[in-house]
Amino acid sequence: MVCVVQQKEAGVHELMNIAVRPEQQQLGVGSRLLLWVIELYRDAGARALEVGTGSFGYQLTFYQRHGFRVVAIDRDFFVMHYQEPIFEEGIRLRDMLRLRIEYGN
Repeated sequence: MVCVVQQKEAGVHELMNIAVRPEQQQLGVGSRLLLWVIELYRDAGARALEVGTGSFGYQLTFYQRHGFRVVAIDRDFFVMHYQEPIFEEGIRLRDMLRLRIEYGN
């Protein structure tokens, strides 16, 4: 498993990548890792944790289940930043949703 977070601005961090080996998926490993990251930055005094993901699919529901809420749309992000088209469930991925957890510090 891997998780990459970088500071975006003072008090705001962005989850850049979270991944679990295929054989460990659907076992709660990713959820435990994400919950650990959320708490780590909350306890460190961050104001918010952000993530960018596709506009549909299991990744979006994964983050929403853990308290992330949509705050912005990067239109055509996946078209402009990826050489090859990305398809999920037979639909071309175009827009990136920006999600955020606001900490009540």
